[in-house]
Amino acid sequence: MKSKFIVLAIVLFLIGQVEMSAQESTSNNANKIIVGGWIDGQYRLNINDEANGSFQVRRARLDVKGNLSKQVDFRLQADMSSAPKLIDAYVRMRFNKAIALQMGQFKIPFSLENILSPLDLELTDNAQVISALSGYKDVTGIASYANGRDIGLMLSGTLFSDEIKGVETSIVKYEIGLFGGGGINVAPTRWGKDLSGRLSITPYVQHLTLSASVYWGNYILPNATTAGETKGERKRYAVGAQYADGRIMLRGEYLWGRTGLDLLDEITNSYFLDNLESQGCYITLSRWFDMEKTTDGQFVPKIRPILRWDYYARDAADGTSKTYYWAGVECWPQKCLRLQLAYRIHQDELTSNFDHCLTAMTTVKF
Repeated sequence: MKSKFIVLAIVLFLIGQVEMSAQESTSNNANKIIVGGWIDGQYRLNINDEANGSFQVRRARLDVKGNLSKQVDFRLQADMSSAPKLIDAYVRMRFNKAIALQMGQFKIPFSLENILSPLDLELTDNAQVISALSGYKDVTGIASYANGRDIGLMLSGTLFSDEIKGVETSIVKYEIGLFGGGGINVAPTRWGKDLSGRLSITPYVQHLTLSASVYWGNYILPNATTAGETKGERKRYAVGAQYADGRIMLRGEYLWGRTGLDLLDEITNSYFLDNLESQGCYITLSRWFDMEKTTDGQFVPKIRPILRWDYYARDAADGTSKTYYWAGVECWPQKCLRLQLAYRIHQDELTSNFDHCLTAMTTVKF
């Protein structure tokens, strides 16, 4: 509990320092500091069970970021929704377009959807396989609610650029880093040298991105195994593509992973190491529409319908899986206000019963 108050005190102190710095250097873009954040209020209802309806403040983010110089920027983001905790805390040094070095706590370079901010995510929830294999609610049970982040060191950059239809476009982007493997606010263990990387290519088709990602690592098992093993592996792979031209967005990904787990032998009452193979894929489609005529230099209220097909098999070997069908709508009536409504349906493979879930979320930016 004491550490949570320390985090809050640090954030409040930095805000005070940022405001002073901003007042002293408002005309210096190389030393520009931005303070902002947002609040998500969510209501979720399982239509099959009205008693399951619940309201929560899902996020309450405070975000401080800026440029310390032309080559150095930083970000400090905290969430206050349940208890104060650091989300992002990193410094990045940009040597040139090809090389940037980032240190601290930030999103791991894995998959297309993981890198999206909740403010940019089309629906109220990530795809199932993203949550399970990208560090949200990991199948290992560790790093839960890590928001796809970890503590580490990463190199990134753009290797090639070219002109596509008169627009200078990055052709190849890379990100590769070493991470602790324990999620946010967790000191790396002695096994904490996980490798994660993503390669993104724009194949001379404007607005199209092809992506491939890997995650190789391991983690300390929570129980002793009969084989004397102390660690389980985590190997994950992702391939995907996205087309986004500012109006139409189409994104799809396939993820596969092998995870070493401690399983209990009920006969011997001892644990043994077994590898769980998981896989999943999703396709998301959306289209923005203006709610009023465009006014130069002014915010234009927008709305978009969204569809998603979402498949996930936690254990590919046993043949059980979940397929979610999503339909939703996102609306920005004001620059500082977002409204979301999402409906999800899936059929239980064992009982053939349909499960219905309705989620409404309101976001206020500041």
